[in-house]
Amino acid sequence: MDRHNPVILAALLHDIGKFGERTAEPLPVWAEPFHHEARYTHEPYSAVFVEEQLGRWPLDMTTVRRLVLKHHAPSLPDELLVSLADRLSAYERAEAEGDREGARGRAETALRTVFSRLLGVSADGARYHELADLSLDRRALFPRPDAVGSVESYRALWERFTSEVARVPLGDLRTLLAVLRRFTWVIPSDTRRDLIPDISLYHHLKTTAAIAACLVREELGEFDVRTLHDGLTNRWKKAPLTPREEELLHRPLCALVKGDISGTQDFLYLLTSRGAARGLRGRSFYLQLLTETIAEWILRQFQLHPTNVLFVGGGHFYLLLPYRAAAEHLDGIQQRIARVLWKIHKGDLSLLVASVPVAAIDFLEEEAGGNAFAAKWGDVSRRVNEEKQRKWQDLGQEGMRRELFISRQRGMTAEDTCQVCHNAGALEIQDDVRKCQHCRGFEELGRLLRDPTHLVLFTVPEAEPPEQADWRDALRAFGTEAWLIHEGDVLPRRPPGATEARVYTLDATDFLDEDTCRRFRWGDLPVSYDFRWLADATPRKHDEHGQEVIAEFADLAEASQGVKWLGVLRMDVDGLGDVFKNGLGAQATISRMSTLSESLRLFFEAWVPRLCREYNRFQQGKKDALYLIYAGGDDLFVVGAWSVLPELAERIRDDFRELVGGDHVTLSAGIAIEHPKFPLYQLAANARHALDDQAKEFQRSNGRAKDAVSFLQTAMGWEEFARIAGWKDALLQMLNPQGEEPALPRAFLMRLMEIHALYAGNRARWRRAQRLREITHEQMEELIHYDKWQWRLVYHLSRFAERHEQHRETIDRLLREIVQQDGFIARLRVLARWAELLTREG
Repeated sequence: MDRHNPVILAALLHDIGKFGERTAEPLPVWAEPFHHEARYTHEPYSAVFVEEQLGRWPLDMTTVRRLVLKHHAPSLPDELLVSLADRLSAYERAEAEGDREGARGRAETALRTVFSRLLGVSADGARYHELADLSLDRRALFPRPDAVGSVESYRALWERFTSEVARVPLGDLRTLLAVLRRFTWVIPSDTRRDLIPDISLYHHLKTTAAIAACLVREELGEFDVRTLHDGLTNRWKKAPLTPREEELLHRPLCALVKGDISGTQDFLYLLTSRGAARGLRGRSFYLQLLTETIAEWILRQFQLHPTNVLFVGGGHFYLLLPYRAAAEHLDGIQQRIARVLWKIHKGDLSLLVASVPVAAIDFLEEEAGGNAFAAKWGDVSRRVNEEKQRKWQDLGQEGMRRELFISRQRGMTAEDTCQVCHNAGALEIQDDVRKCQHCRGFEELGRLLRDPTHLVLFTVPEAEPPEQADWRDALRAFGTEAWLIHEGDVLPRRPPGATEARVYTLDATDFLDEDTCRRFRWGDLPVSYDFRWLADATPRKHDEHGQEVIAEFADLAEASQGVKWLGVLRMDVDGLGDVFKNGLGAQATISRMSTLSESLRLFFEAWVPRLCREYNRFQQGKKDALYLIYAGGDDLFVVGAWSVLPELAERIRDDFRELVGGDHVTLSAGIAIEHPKFPLYQLAANARHALDDQAKEFQRSNGRAKDAVSFLQTAMGWEEFARIAGWKDALLQMLNPQGEEPALPRAFLMRLMEIHALYAGNRARWRRAQRLREITHEQMEELIHYDKWQWRLVYHLSRFAERHEQHRETIDRLLREIVQQDGFIARLRVLARWAELLTREG
C-alpha cells in the first residue's frame, strides 16, 4: 500500500484545523505567518496540527503541511489535487465564499443528523448530535432537537483527540483514520449560518482522501488538473466553460464498485435443526469477515487505503477505485474471486461485482449542475442485479463447462453427507452428529465468538485453498489470517510471510490504550489499531458437564413465557433504495451518502445487539432468550423465545424512529412463531413472508404504507400494534391478577376469538358483494361494522363483566374500544391469541 504519498494524507487532514479552531485557542506565535499563505482561518490550524502532532512521521511532512495550508489557494499541481478532491467531496461548500473571521469556526453549531435532511422533513423536525466522541452512550448516539456545541466541549474533545493521535504508530494512516472516526464523527464540517451543518468532518475528510487517492492514480497531467480545477470554479460561477473544461468534467476519474455476496439466505438458514444453532453465529460472522476481507484484498490490488471503502456491511461493499486501473484489472480480480469461492463453497456462495464510471460532474449536486452521486449509487446496484443473470460467468467458459455442465460421480447417499448442511466434505462424527469441515469450523468460530476482546487480522501471502477448505482457508486465499482473542489468551504467533497486523478492539471505542498497544506486538511487524462492533448476542447454557456452551433452539423456546415455542424476527428499513436514491434529492453528495450509510450501520451493528443482549440473562442465573444471527447494513435476523420478540421489535422500531427523528424513514418487521422442532429454514421463510408480503404491503386507510409489523399472520401499523400490546397487558392482569383478586377465566379469550371469527366471515361476505358491485364501498363498511358480531360482543362481554365485577371497568373499556369507529375489531384475534399463548402451559 502506498504509505508515502503526501497528497492522500494531506487530503485526509486538510480540514482538521476546523476542529482546532473551534477550541478558540490562538495559533502559536511561530505559526502566525501561515495566515499570509492561507485563504481562510482554519487552514493555519490544519498546518499546526500536522507540524505538532505528526512531525515525527516518516513522510515528507513539510509537503503535507504546505498542502493543507494551500488547499483553498492552490498553485502547484499537488496543491491542485488536494483542492480538487476537497471540491468533489463537498463542492457546494468548498466553492462557497467564507469569511476570514472564523465563520467556519462557530463552536455552538451542532451536527444536524443526515436523517433529518432527507426529503419530507421540515426545519422543525431537525435533530442534532451532541458533541462527543463515538460511543454507545444513548446521549451521544441519538440526536435531539436542542443539542448545541460549545468552546468548552470542543476543548475537552480536542484534548482527548490529540492525546490519542500521539499514540498512533508513526506513518500509520489506518490507525489515524480510526482516531478521526472516533473523535470527529459528529463535528460539523461547515458551520456557516447559511448552510445546513449535516456533513460530519470525519466523512468529509475520509471521502476527500478517497477521491485524492483516485486522482493520484489517474496521473492527470498538470495542464488537465489545472483545467479541471478551473472548470469546477467556472461551473460554480455559472461562467461559460471551455470545450476542454467540459470534456474533463465528464471524463471518468473513479470507478464506484459494488460487491454483493449471493446465496446468504440458503447458506444461513437451509440447515437441519440438529446442531444448527451452534454453528449459525459462526456462519453469520464468517459472511461478514469474508465480505470485509475481499473488500480489503481488492484495495490491496490497487494499493489503496481503507479511506476508499465507502461502505461495507450487510453482505455487500462499495469501493471507490481509480477508473483506469479498475477498468484494466477488475475483470481479473472478479475471476479470481469467483474461482476461489467456487472451490471452497461449490456454488453455495458467490460474490457479484459490478462497477460504474464516476466523472467529476457526478460528484456535484444537481443544484450545482451535477448529476448527484446517488444516481451512481443506484446505477451500480442495478448492474449488480444484472450480474445475477450471469452468476458464474467469471469462471470463464472452460471453468463453467468443467464445473457446471460435466456430470460427476459422487457418493451422495445419506451416509456421505453432512447431517447439518447436507453437503459432502471431510466428515467426522461430533456429538453423535456427522459434520463436514465447514460445519465443524463454523461451530468452532461460534465458540470463539463468546466474549472475545479483540480481533486480529494478519495480512499474509495468498494461499490456494485445499480441496477440503474451511473458513480459515477461505480468508487465507484472500491474504488474511484471522484470530479472535479473549481475556488472558496467549497471542497467536506471527504467521510466516505476514506483512502487517490489524488489531480491532471489539464493542468499545477506547482502542489505543497502553495495554493494547503494549500487548499486541509481533517484533518489527507493522501493527494498526482500530475498533469495530461485533454485532453479537449469543445465548449460552451449561451442558451436562457444567461447561458453558451455545444454547440450542430448544433452550431458547424454553425461555418463553407461556407456550414453549420458538420465533424468528426479521426487520429492515422500508424502501432503502429510494432513501439512498431520492432521499437526499439534489443534495446527494458522496459525503452525505457516506454519512447516511455509516449511520445505518452504526444503529444495526452496534445498537441493536446491545438491545438484544438485555434479554440474555445467563450471567444472572436465568435463561438466555435471544440469538442474534445477523444485524448489519439495514436489516436484522433474530431467533429466540417467541414471547420476547414482539417487545424487542417494538423497542428496535421506537429507537430507530428516535434516531431518524420521525416517520420519513421507517422500519418494518415480520415475526413467525412455531414449535421448536419446526425446521429453521421454514420458520425463516415464514418470517420473510410476514415481512415482505404482509408488513411491507400493509396500507392504512389514509394511504400511508409500510412502517408496520406482521405478527400472528396479521399485519398492522406500529401505532396499532402498540395499542394491541397495551390491551394484551391488561388482559394478562385480569387473567393472572396479583393478590387475592379472582382471575378472569381463559374462556374469555375463546369468546373474543369466536367474535372475531364472526366479524371476519361477515367481512369476507360483504367484500365479495362489493367486488360484484352489488353494494358500494360505503355500504360494505357499514354492513361489516354493524353486523351480529357487534351485539354478540356486547352480550358476552357484558355477561363476563356481571360475573367478574372486579374486572368490570376494564371489560367495559375494552368493549368501547373494540366497537368504536376506529376500534380494533379487525385485530381482535391477534389480541386474544397473543394472550392465550402467553397463558398456555407447555
